[in-house]
Amino acid sequence: MESINDSDHLDHILSQAQQLSQPIVIDWMAAWCRKCIYLKPKLEKLAAEYETKVKFYYVDVNKVPQTLVKRGNISFPLFHCFQKMPTIQVWKDGEFKEEVIGGHKAWLVIDEVGEMIQKYV
Repeated sequence: MESINDSDHLDHILSQAQQLSQPIVIDWMAAWCRKCIYLKPKLEKLAAEYETKVKFYYVDVNKVPQTLVKRGNISFPLFHCFQKMPTIQVWKDGEFKEEVIGGHKAWLVIDEVGEMIQKYV
């Protein structure tokens, strides 16, 4: 999983994915979030399974400009930060498609992310 550092980087990733007609997964997380830390290796394993079909990225919301965080905050646009983390999103054709908010058991989150990905590959 590659990190996204700013809005320009996100624009580049979305443009590239759109040219390839390839979905991307973005894990919006924070280094202090225990559920995020626990989920990350499971997402990395899922990324390996979809290696040629889907690119996986992550954003540490405490280490990037808030303009980037606001762009990813689709479900709660009036807030300046994510309400729950981790939030895992699928984007395709340069657009947000759907998300899973990972506040429950990791295996359930991974199952939900897998189902979400299957809709767009």
